[in-house]
Amino acid sequence: MNQEPTDIITVGDRPLRLSRPVLPHAARRLAGILPQLNALNTAGKSQADAAFALGVSVGAVRTWIALAGISWTNLNRRGPYAKRKTNRHA
Repeated sequence: MNQEPTDIITVGDRPLRLSRPVLPHAARRLAGILPQLNALNTAGKSQADAAFALGVSVGAVRTWIALAGISWTNLNRRGPYAKRKTNRHA
């Protein structure tokens, strides 16, 4: 079952070049999920919210974002890189 990777998918009637080649089944999955992903991004949802709405992991959403070259608008920083208010008492 040798399948040639592809780096172009068609979303609607528009071809989209991916950042790296993927197998045909992954390309079909991404082509089907991309309109929903774009709608969630436009609605200002976080990546975690998008993952929950699509029923996948945040890692899968981030992989799809990287493949499609989408710049996500609502990034909720967590962990040591989160913006924190500092209370400095002098």
